[in-house]
Amino acid sequence: MITRMKRAIIGIAFVLLGFVFPGVASAETPPGCASAAQIGSTGYVKWRGNNIASVKQFAGCGSNYSYVYVWESFRATGRYWGTQTAIAVYGSAGDSTPDSYKGGNSSQFAPVELWGKPASTLSKCTAAYGMISVQQDDNFTAFSSKRC
Repeated sequence: MITRMKRAIIGIAFVLLGFVFPGVASAETPPGCASAAQIGSTGYVKWRGNNIASVKQFAGCGSNYSYVYVWESFRATGRYWGTQTAIAVYGSAGDSTPDSYKGGNSSQFAPVELWGKPASTLSKCTAAYGMISVQQDDNFTAFSSKRC
């Protein structure tokens, strides 16, 4: 009886964890660069107080790559969206506003994930930039952490 109860409690815990951490991306690698790895910490696009997308920066094959993953919890709302991503390039570690964006990519067709193009910015201070344009609402943006 107690063993069944323990199993039920563990099962409920796993179900509840699925609600607490829905749709978190576990990106592999950018197309054409299997050796790339995530650098810096993930940024989160928020809409109506909820995380709706992850923004990550990867380095490998002589380039930086940006990546946006749109969470299932947002996709299930029935809203339509477009996505943009790029590498934000900063003049120095102390700058809070990017000087430029490189390796940009966009899709207006509700992509689940979107990779930026390779950006030759390994010697610069960079962060991944992601934007979700929610139909009949606004644009919502986030950056991964800056790496110099």
